[in-house]
Amino acid sequence: MVFGGTFTAGNLQVSCEGGALQILKEGAHRKFVSKLRQVSYSGPFAQERKQTTLFVTERAVFRAIDGALELIEIAPGIDLERDVLAHMAFRPVISPHLKLMDERLFRPEPMGFDAAMASQGWPRHPRLAEFAEGQR
Repeated sequence: MVFGGTFTAGNLQVSCEGGALQILKEGAHRKFVSKLRQVSYSGPFAQERKQTTLFVTERAVFRAIDGALELIEIAPGIDLERDVLAHMAFRPVISPHLKLMDERLFRPEPMGFDAAMASQGWPRHPRLAEFAEGQR
């Protein structure tokens, strides 16, 4: 299961330049809080079913693991302490293999996934092939 959204809410302003993310104005409201008001997804149930749960934001990617959140990726240009940890009500587990997100995500030109996948022998899903044909 993948949950996606911004890291904070309420007037967040960001910029992408040179393959890096810049926070121009931080959002007014934190989303990573210590206690939830409402639960609509059961992490323990997902873990029982061996499901991976990811939380993907513009600046960080977290994985739910053993009842905790593990920070596994941050965006290029982001300062871990200033731009991530300072805006969380709790401290996540920091992966010993913390990675930078692919800088192509923060550039305006196409990422080139089609060619990269083809060069590694990954077949294109038939629905994607139909979509690509319709775009020409």
